[in-house]
Amino acid sequence: MNEEPTDITEGISVIEDDGETVIIEVSEENYQRDLAAGLDRDEVLKPGRHTLKRGGFLKRHPELKPRKKTA
Repeated sequence: MNEEPTDITEGISVIEDDGETVIIEVSEENYQRDLAAGLDRDEVLKPGRHTLKRGGFLKRHPELKPRKKTA
């Protein structure tokens, strides 16, 4: 039997997003649902607020430059 894909944003709220930093909040219900679905504890964010940075890879590796696309 095919199951419908789970909406991963359910139970996760974006608190702040300034384009570089995103603060999200994960509900206890979402955390427990993911564990009940078979995900391991190390695969899901714990309940609470989490601060994430966008574009960190190139900041950590300035020697890598994005290539310009040619038409």
